Amino acid sequence: MRSTQTEWQGTLRRLCADRRSGAATLTRKAARWFLRLAGQQPTSVLLTAADQLCQAHPAMAPLWHLSQLVHQHAETPDRLRRALKKFIADMHAHEELAIAHAADRLPEGTVLTHSFSSLVFRSLVRAHRQGKRMRVICTASLPGGEGIALAKALQREGMEVLLVADLQAFAWLRGSNLLLVGADALCLDGLVHKVGTSPLAYFACAVGVPVWSVATSEKRLPLSWSEAMRGEAPPLTKQPLPQDPTLYDLTEWSLITAVITEQGRGCSEDHGTGFVRRD
Repeated sequence: MRSTQTEWQGTLRRLCADRRSGAATLTRKAARWFLRLAGQQPTSVLLTAADQLCQAHPAMAPLWHLSQLVHQHAETPDRLRRALKKFIADMHAHEELAIAHAADRLPEGTVLTHSFSSLVFRSLVRAHRQGKRMRVICTASLPGGEGIALAKALQREGMEVLLVADLQAFAWLRGSNLLLVGADALCLDGLVHKVGTSPLAYFACAVGVPVWSVATSEKRLPLSWSEAMRGEAPPLTKQPLPQDPTLYDLTEWSLITAVITEQGRGCSEDHGTGFVRRD
């Protein structure tokens, strides 16, 4: 069934305005949408949609890769559909491997996490089901409050959870075994993630707590951090007050102990050429 102009424009607006979904979840939504559009809409529509999605979410590396794929194959619908199906399948396979590697390596004890990463959530749940005894400290993760949703989801899985205000996290880090976060992008000069990640990683390093990220190769972005990657956060209040709209920050590679991907555990210095296994 052919997608009308009103339908695809409405979907595009919703995808561009989505400030709740993580990079992997939003990219899967967008990839499946492009799969429906391929052959139904002219090349110009596909290219415009790909560009607008990247502009709306400049910190999300998987969307950047998806946009590159659309630009490469937009003029040949059959080829685009095959490429999109492979892209979606590869993302799924990479996520499953990254989750397995992370669950195997996660230590028992207290893990502090910030924001809501689907990879972090699934890694923690898998480690829990493997019998590891863990307590998870979830920051509320304002603005947006994604950490509240993570705490609820982990509690439903039977895990021991403690929800804390963002600034309380610094007190809890001293007694934690690990700071575990996801990633929206693994760019040339650091890890891009929810605002507040960088100061948490800095303090974790200062008190000797390792900082790990769970990601996949789709999160690698061959670009340096730019001001555009700060994004635009949902407002803290509807009151007419000046607010800082920053949604993401950059955590320099020197603060990251390791990144776990489908290839296994890699050290932060490997970010330029791919994360190699460090068993």
